[in-house]
Amino acid sequence: MKQSTTLGQHQLLRQRLLPQQLRLVGLVEKTDEEVEEEIARELAENPALERVGGPAVAPAAAAAAEVVERPEAADFDETLAEVLRSQLAELTELRPSVRRLTDYMVGALDSNGYLTRTLPQLRTDMELEGERFTEPELRAAYDTLRSLDPAGVGAQDLRDTLLLQLKRLDSGRREVGDALEIVRHFFDVYSRRNFKKLVELTGLDAERVARADELVKTLNPKPGAPYASDPAQSLARSAVQPDFIVETDGRRAWVSLPNSLPELRIEQSFAIDPENPEAAKFVKDRRTQANSFIDALKRRQETLLAIGRAIVELQAPFFTSADDEKKIRPMVLRQIAEATGLDLSLISRAVAGKWLATQWGVYALKSFFNHRSGAADDTTSAREIEAAIRELVDGEERPLTDDALAEALTKMGYSVARRTVAKYRDRMGILPARMRRSK
Repeated sequence: MKQSTTLGQHQLLRQRLLPQQLRLVGLVEKTDEEVEEEIARELAENPALERVGGPAVAPAAAAAAEVVERPEAADFDETLAEVLRSQLAELTELRPSVRRLTDYMVGALDSNGYLTRTLPQLRTDMELEGERFTEPELRAAYDTLRSLDPAGVGAQDLRDTLLLQLKRLDSGRREVGDALEIVRHFFDVYSRRNFKKLVELTGLDAERVARADELVKTLNPKPGAPYASDPAQSLARSAVQPDFIVETDGRRAWVSLPNSLPELRIEQSFAIDPENPEAAKFVKDRRTQANSFIDALKRRQETLLAIGRAIVELQAPFFTSADDEKKIRPMVLRQIAEATGLDLSLISRAVAGKWLATQWGVYALKSFFNHRSGAADDTTSAREIEAAIRELVDGEERPLTDDALAEALTKMGYSVARRTVAKYRDRMGILPARMRRSK
């Protein structure tokens, strides 16, 4: 009998807590902007809830600025796919197979004009749908897509889209050549806005680097965004806003939240129950809902801060070493769970789509989660190996083969196989040695 009573109490408690847990999960996986929209809805629907002043301005908001400025949105009536397929129809000399493959790739673009799936992935997708084609046909379709307007469409990432746009400019202009050199070979340094280091690495003077930077700022980092159904909103949402801010004095690092969310409280007239029973019930219900929402927001912030602190502690060598990505260590979600006591699923939802701002740049939070690199030393992260490869390629006089890169990495203390080097090089968008030009 006692056992049955206990079981019933446990079930009742679980049912009572479930909606609160679900609300916390829903808030944790949202960005601050999305949470602000939910706050606005709650304020409109619940008179017991009121806002205390306006949202605070993040002291380090400037750290979230992206590499390039965003152009004004054009009000296009056509979708990006319609615009691209219209151009495709005018290329009458294309072979039917290449046209068909290019059309398929158009359908794989995201709303910003990026081709988020790799060629091997697209090949698998199309083969599963019964398409048959050769490797040259696939490459021809890929090149055709990237030749269409707007310039930069079909890129794999930001660096790629900037290069595509720069290559269409007058190559006789010195700032174009300088910008191509910086974006092609020193994009990691450029994206951190480290102009002093760029001057040192490129051999260009500060004025030429500045002119190249001004040119890059005129490019469109999201070439497909103006073709969305609401262009202005699409462009606004594409700007990266940090969810965490990390500061360091070189010896230790600490994390904070931007504090962009408004403070909420119970509206004064709902603090006391009226004598009328019906009115009292209304007041209590609304007050309970308001308190529940305020508590959920508080727990969201506490949860995110706990996750941020755990990440910064585990990756302290990176955060205290300026922009040295070789200091990023292998890290998985389970380590954060062990450090915080939080559920793995909750941590996974909290990390997705979040960004972290440092004094040198803005990073996707998920970029700090790395499995082992495949190196003999299993304390080495994939990011550390990639950073070392980038350093070698940036400093090469003549293009190094994958074997040469593997040998150089071994001398640096990284025991990595040639095939591992090739995998990372491909993932980083670095061409094979035979396709890279000598400096």
